[in-house]
Amino acid sequence: MLLGLHIEIWVVLGLYFAGMLALGWWSKRQAQDREGYLVGGRRFGVPMMVMHAFGAGTNPTDTAGTISKTVAGGASGIWVSWMWMFGTPFYWLIAPVVRRMRYLTLADFYRERFGRAAAVLYTLVASVGMTIFFGGVLLATTRTVQGMMGQTTAQVAGAVDWWFYGILLVTTVVFVVYGFWGGIVAAIRTDMVQGLMIIALSFLAIPAALRMAEVGGLEGMRATLAAKDTGYLKLFHPGHFSLGAVILLCINAPLTALALPHLMSVTSSGKTEWEGRMGFAGGNLLKRVCTIGWSVLGLCWLAYLIRTGQDVRPDAAFGDSIRHLLSPVLQGLMLACVMAASMSSGDAVQVTVAGLFTQSVYREYIRPDADERQLMRFTKWTGVGIIGVSLLFAVLMQSSLVKSVIMYFNILALIGISTALGILWRRMNQAGVFAATIAATVVFLATRLIPGCPMTAKFGLPVLVGVVAGVIGSLATRPPDAARIARFFTRIYVPIGQEDKLELSLDEAVPPAKRLCTAGGLFLVRPSRQSWVGFVITLAICLACVGAMLVIL
Repeated sequence: MLLGLHIEIWVVLGLYFAGMLALGWWSKRQAQDREGYLVGGRRFGVPMMVMHAFGAGTNPTDTAGTISKTVAGGASGIWVSWMWMFGTPFYWLIAPVVRRMRYLTLADFYRERFGRAAAVLYTLVASVGMTIFFGGVLLATTRTVQGMMGQTTAQVAGAVDWWFYGILLVTTVVFVVYGFWGGIVAAIRTDMVQGLMIIALSFLAIPAALRMAEVGGLEGMRATLAAKDTGYLKLFHPGHFSLGAVILLCINAPLTALALPHLMSVTSSGKTEWEGRMGFAGGNLLKRVCTIGWSVLGLCWLAYLIRTGQDVRPDAAFGDSIRHLLSPVLQGLMLACVMAASMSSGDAVQVTVAGLFTQSVYREYIRPDADERQLMRFTKWTGVGIIGVSLLFAVLMQSSLVKSVIMYFNILALIGISTALGILWRRMNQAGVFAATIAATVVFLATRLIPGCPMTAKFGLPVLVGVVAGVIGSLATRPPDAARIARFFTRIYVPIGQEDKLELSLDEAVPPAKRLCTAGGLFLVRPSRQSWVGFVITLAICLACVGAMLVIL
């Protein structure tokens, strides 16, 4: 044993960290300008894009959060991660539109579609959301490490746990370094490795959990939980995730996705629209499948705790179960997987949020005459600062892990309203962006300050009020420049590879015969066969995942 862990675990971690740094150094030469650093030169194929979307969207808050909520309240805890579930089919539709924008960041979209002030507003809201998000990621990582060390909160409350902070700092430094070197190129390459490790993480401990005598396989697990509380086996639970709350979360999911700073990289780092579609939708479908594994492990561990009469510690459940179920070598692999999940999200936050500040603040207000070298230097060091703030937030954050996940999810939806309206409605303007965001934020805060406010109101009212405020704010003020709007809509409906059509008028690029609805300023085109078939298939896979979970229960 060395500092609380077996030597084998240290060896696995050492090899993993060395490999990630090597990949980052190798990627350095392909991230010399902003296009290379932020979207990887738009050169990646389907496998890399799938793993990039999977890795960027999967982190310890998903694994530890799902298991934590499952141990606390049963199978409905799966919606901590599955709250994105029925937003996934819309990812198939979102990806080509974002790819056709041909921008480097979403801040560019806000500046070109609405104006400079809207780009700054988006940058600020997205930065707050992603700081909370990655603070939660780091918090989940540290709590998992605690569990694997066999520590409880009480054991470390009275003294500084230097090893605990040490491994947290080492993890952060490793991904900051390779992200600083190679930008999104390094992130995508490491996500390929880390994605495979996260898949291993999702199912590695389940056979051992089912074989425990106290669990007795799926039948034994179901019998134990049903005897204790039949609510443990319900996929929807009024006290945790009711059906109404889940429906509202699934409505919020596309709006949150439309505000993700790394949306541009996960849809636009591929060669064509197809890579973006397959990556964004396919990577997230892979995550939905893996979530079943996390939930089953949580249910097995809950059954074990009930049968043995041990205290239930939800936030430490993942680490406790791994330490109990796996050998030292497999514990090392699992800990490396946890680090991989943390780092694959961290590098995406580091690169993409820094890109927002570069594009919307530094280049527009501070150094309009900055050359490429100066812009790159600012982007890299801003990324380091963003992670530093997230690290501080993780240390200071006192709220539960699950609350931090849901908070970030809802904060990004507040600005995602404007992204959606900007793509679908020509009349949306900068005043509407501010009206929608401010109104939604006020309601978001109010519903969380009012004692006893139902979960459905917390999830649904901010979005509803934001949409109404965005429409009213736009209609009550000057309409956007017609020529500017026509250029934007021409841009997002001209496929990649047909750039010669960008100079056409909107009527030439999108003839009336191709339009589905233009009433009231809306601009919806008829979906292509690839769009609607892919949407149906993706929806069917989502329903199959829910069906599989019901069978398990």
